[in-house]
Order: sequence, then C-alpha cells, then structure tokens
Amino acid sequence: MFPLPISEEHCRKLERMYLGCPINRAMYPSTRAEFTGKAASISLEVDAHQFHAMRAAHGSVYFKLIDDAAYFAAQAHVEDSYLLTVSMNLNFTRPVTGGRMVCRGQVLHRGRRMLVAEAELLDADGHLLATGRGTFMPSGKPLESDFGYR
Repeated sequence: MFPLPISEEHCRKLERMYLGCPINRAMYPSTRAEFTGKAASISLEVDAHQFHAMRAAHGSVYFKLIDDAAYFAAQAHVEDSYLLTVSMNLNFTRPVTGGRMVCRGQVLHRGRRMLVAEAELLDADGHLLATGRGTFMPSGKPLESDFGYR
C-alpha cells in the first residue's frame, strides 16, 4: 500500500518521543505506546482524575487518545518533518468509568501533502467507545536527530 519502508528505529524514537512528552508524563502516567509501520497503539488506565461531573472519562481524554493514535500512525510514515493535525472528527459511542482504554490508529491514505488516518478506542472488554478520523500534513519543521529522546 505504501511504497516506502518504515524504519523500526524511527518507530522506537516516536514511542520515546510520545512517552517523554510532558503532558503524557504529567496527566497520563499510566500511558503505554507501541508504534509500527502498520499501526499505532496507545493505552491508558482510566481513573477519577479524568472524570466529568457524571463520573465517566471526559471526552477530552477520548480526543487525546484518538488524535495521538491517528497522528503517530501517520508520523511513522514521515521521517523528515513533524506533522500537524489539520482536522479531526470524532464519534462517541459509550462512556467508560474504569479499566484500561486502548486506541489503535492506522493510515488510510498517504498523498503527496496530506495523510489521512483513523483510530478506534476500545475499553478493556473490547467495547467500542469512540472512533475518529484525522488529516495530517508536514509542518516544514524538521525532526531533530534526537527527537526520540527525553
């Protein structure tokens, strides 16, 4: 589907970049990530600090996981420039009040300037919580050689 091979080293650097990001370390310390050339998988444990007034995970937690999984699925295909999220569309299907959420993203289309990726968010029992689709484009800002290090 995509003619360029995706470096495993690049994917490991993306994992380190993601897990080392200040927002993930501070707000989502239970986050796990695994990125390959075919998919991005991000998971976290739901806790009460993420709840809205109705005692379920806030939609912003869903959005962050879906945006991140779709983004990193796309970023695995681009080694020379950081990507920017151009648009993101989410559909929520059910609330979650605990357990581990897992989000998997994959690239649907890679054009000359834009990539389209989708992600689905599941609870620990495999129930669909939300889906999303995003469009991403190169920022023009080059990835530094040590971008994957804390």
